[in-house]
Parts: sequence; structure tokens; C-alpha cells
Amino acid sequence: MEKTVKAESRIVMIPIFRISGDPSVIRQSYSRKQLVSLSKSIERNGILQPITVRDISMYDFELVSGERRLRAAVMAGLTVVPCIVIHCTRRQSAVYRLVENIQRESADCFKLSESLKTLMEVYGFSSEQAAAQLGVSEKRIGEYLSILQFTPRERQILEIEDVTFSQMIQIIRIEDRSQRRRVISKVVKGELTDAETQALVSSVINAQPPVQKLIVKDIRLFCNTIERAVATMRRSGIEAVLERKESGENVEFRITIPKIHK
Repeated sequence: MEKTVKAESRIVMIPIFRISGDPSVIRQSYSRKQLVSLSKSIERNGILQPITVRDISMYDFELVSGERRLRAAVMAGLTVVPCIVIHCTRRQSAVYRLVENIQRESADCFKLSESLKTLMEVYGFSSEQAAAQLGVSEKRIGEYLSILQFTPRERQILEIEDVTFSQMIQIIRIEDRSQRRRVISKVVKGELTDAETQALVSSVINAQPPVQKLIVKDIRLFCNTIERAVATMRRSGIEAVLERKESGENVEFRITIPKIHK
């Protein structure tokens, strides 16, 4: 994270109405059951971990991290919340938020990946720059972005069944969706480990027949196709003109077609 980010050493009580959200951030969705449970805990014990905000004016602040706690505080009827104020730009705030989520083992990997994608698009980070800012490898950045290729249905299954991130980055290697869906089913039903999932995915990929590429060494096949196409246009009343020129190892075609047909 950039060294220009500075936090105040003390906790400040800030009115909730003074805290706004970062408009460039994908809003998180939380189950109402979890929020109700957290709000009851806050009613009994208060907010044990302060919310992090950045100052955007003398009296106004923007949320950096702690959205779930802030929502639960509102449900609990609080009007002020304990905050740690950091002095940084919105760009630095986005990086700070992602760093915190990456360090959380329970972080939703799909939401994290979406936030990473947004960070790169909004602030123009390359994968190399994002890796440097977040303190992870460029390979890891690619892995986060790769799981966004799952279809909405696949993602729903993966989230419900608590498939691990390590398993996801193995499964997404399978390009064929029907094959991928079958592997997801096997992983879920068999309760496979990360290593077992990797072995299964590799076996599926290796079992797929290689794509056969058509190699045509005789260029005359393509030349004849072009000449037949021009001949067909002329029979249809289009006065197409084909010019062919050979020079060295190359054959150059020039086709002239009038805009207005008689």
C-alpha cells in the first residue's frame, strides 16, 4: 500500500450521517440474518472494532472498511460510531480496502475479484501495478480475475457449497461449460480436497482430444475460392472486377465492386 496513507492515533466518534460510501466501490450484500445477529451484539457490547474512514472535508467522511458493522450499527439504532480516520486519496482508499479484504481469510473471493476488477478499470492499474500495490504476485491477480469467468449459475453453486478459492482456480481451467459443470458437481458431492480437485481437473483436461487444425499447403484452393466468389457476383449482375498479381512468393488480389448496381 502507498506510504502516503496515514491514520490518526486515536479513535474518533463520528455521526453516522457524516459517513458516505465510495461511489466507485461495488456495494456489498449481506444476509439479513447475519446483520440482525451483529446488530444485537452491538446493542449489548458496542462496536469492538472501529470503522475505518477517510476525511473528505472538515466534517464529512467516506467509508473505507467496516460496511457490515456500519449497517448493523444503523439497525441497532446507533447515531455515532467509533472510527479510525486515515488521510488518503480515493485511489489509495480503494487499495487499502482491497488489502484488508485479501488479508481476511473469510473474504468473499467473488466480491474481492469484482472489487479488484473495478479498481483496475477505474484507476487504470495494470496487473503488474495492482500486484505491487496489494502486495501479492501478478499470478495471484490473474487468478482473482479468472474466477469472474464462471457463469452466474456456476457462481451460485460455488458460493452455496463453499468451494474454496484454490478449487475454483483449478476448475476454471476447464473451458467447456458442460464439462466444467460436471466437475463442479463431483467436487461438491465428493467433498474433494484442493489436491484431489486439481488431479480431477487435470485428468479431464488431458482426456479431451486436441483440436485438429486444418493445414492447407496448396494456396490454389484459396485462389479458386476467391475467383469463384467474383464469378458468382458477376452472374448476379454485379460488375465486380478481379485483378491478380503475383510477385515472388506472394499472390495479390484486388477486387473492385461498384457502389451502384445497374
